[in-house]
Amino acid sequence: MFGFLCISALLAVFSISNLVNAKYPLSGVTTGINQQTGARPARRNILDLQNDVPTWSLYIQALNAMQQVSEDDMLSYFQIAGIHGRPYYAWDGYEQDAAAPLIGYCTHNNVLFPTWHRPYLALFEKILADHVQVVAKDYKAAEYQTAADNFRMPFWDWAAIPTVPDVVTTPTLQVNTPSGLKNVTNPLYQYKFQQFPLNETWFPSDRDNNLARWPNTVRHPDENGVSNHAQVNADLSAASLMKDTYNVFAKTTDFDTMATGSTPGVSFEYVHNVVHYSVGCCGTFFIGGHFSSVSYSAFDPLFWLHHTNVDRIFAMWEAINPSSFLTPHLDPSGTFTIPIGSTDTVSTPLTPFTVSDGKTPYDSTASRTTKAFGYSYDDVPDAFLTPDQLAKNVTAIVNTKYNPGGIFTPKIAAVTKRMARRADQLRDWSVSLQAQNTALDSKYIVTVSGGSAGKVGDMLVVPPPDVKTGSLNITTNHILGLGEVLAKAKVDTQDVKAVVEFLKGSLSWSVQKFDGTSVPNDQVKGLSVIVDDTIVTLPGSIEEFPKYGMKTSHSEITTGKAGGS
Repeated sequence: MFGFLCISALLAVFSISNLVNAKYPLSGVTTGINQQTGARPARRNILDLQNDVPTWSLYIQALNAMQQVSEDDMLSYFQIAGIHGRPYYAWDGYEQDAAAPLIGYCTHNNVLFPTWHRPYLALFEKILADHVQVVAKDYKAAEYQTAADNFRMPFWDWAAIPTVPDVVTTPTLQVNTPSGLKNVTNPLYQYKFQQFPLNETWFPSDRDNNLARWPNTVRHPDENGVSNHAQVNADLSAASLMKDTYNVFAKTTDFDTMATGSTPGVSFEYVHNVVHYSVGCCGTFFIGGHFSSVSYSAFDPLFWLHHTNVDRIFAMWEAINPSSFLTPHLDPSGTFTIPIGSTDTVSTPLTPFTVSDGKTPYDSTASRTTKAFGYSYDDVPDAFLTPDQLAKNVTAIVNTKYNPGGIFTPKIAAVTKRMARRADQLRDWSVSLQAQNTALDSKYIVTVSGGSAGKVGDMLVVPPPDVKTGSLNITTNHILGLGEVLAKAKVDTQDVKAVVEFLKGSLSWSVQKFDGTSVPNDQVKGLSVIVDDTIVTLPGSIEEFPKYGMKTSHSEITTGKAGGS
């Protein structure tokens, strides 16, 4: 099925005689690492990288070269992107488990989400870096060779600036080539499928929102398949990406909760989902773009910038919570090699990725650190600090970037400070949401309202790639703060009786499909709405987060309403 048409000796990893036994040995990029300190080159913000002419020029030309490699090649852009979802066939000899669903290898709705995507990104980065080295040789300049050795792929920090970078919205870019400044095809704008129409077996035209109709990837498209980046930015800006990202750092110290939206609480997977659906979404006529489909999203070049950012905030969370790690959980949706209902553990093979011996699949233990793959992030300076220093340093960075001026830290009105238990404590109110991913036949939104005090927020719910095999109870979970609504209504958050009485009369929720169709709450299987108050100890410095302590549920607020708990 796969060819091995490599662009150079750098990519000629296997000989034909080794194909039966050997697999692609993934060790990450090894160039540029300081042999004395162990410091690894950093993955940089794309807004910074684009101002570095040598590195940027190499990156754009290398990504173009990678996208032009024959789609029959195992190390082509097409086949690496295809690991995530369609075309649903084996990569590097990791065949489908007979009991597993026919979907991609990617892990979603389970605790393997962050650790599986880490080697996936490292694989893409390694192949891309090999192309960078080839391009750099044509310059015959030390500056460009140094840039190539230190190259690591960039990230898009949507939590800090919730719009897509301008450089991904134009069909061409000007870069400095070995023969001077030239306008070149922008490989960040789209991926153009080489073989179109797409293979009907691998990309059925009647599935996945009919995405097989388009010859290239599209974002928030109209009925003609024209991307609408202005609407993408509007949707991203309307989402609470900074707040939701900060809340995971501040409220979640448990790995499993941080990792997946299928567990109660706030997770990076959930925020990541919102970005996917804001970019891909539905268009004017509810026509989805590639970015909003698990089966197609990795073909969009923006996927790699997005997921590199997810990996970055995961690395930051790890630095703050170094002792917390994955515990066994049932896998409700499965993958190409993991049957539905399997128990995911730290030893579950993260297929189709193989460690440097060419035989052993990666597992979560092997992919726990960025050091294992030869890269770092400036926000996680782990080569120079002790674990305790690193945790405090990264916490300060999170507070600075994602809670500027303490805007998301729970607050108490001056007139009620005397009612707090201690000067540094207060009562914070929230609503916990849960809904079953397969409750409806499409994506849907749960919207919570505070009556005349306004909207509380939304929860996006997305079905798994293969709904028919998603027979277990796959749920989406999220938490929305009630502080802003209570403040608008001038309700004292420290007065439990006053809050309960207000929310009894004002709190409501509704469900709507992505096509705008309203669904009665009692027809949404698994819908659960719970109001809680939590005693919060406020941070004493920028190196601390609030501490969330005793929680009290108030079923009297939601009892008697469909979904109320």
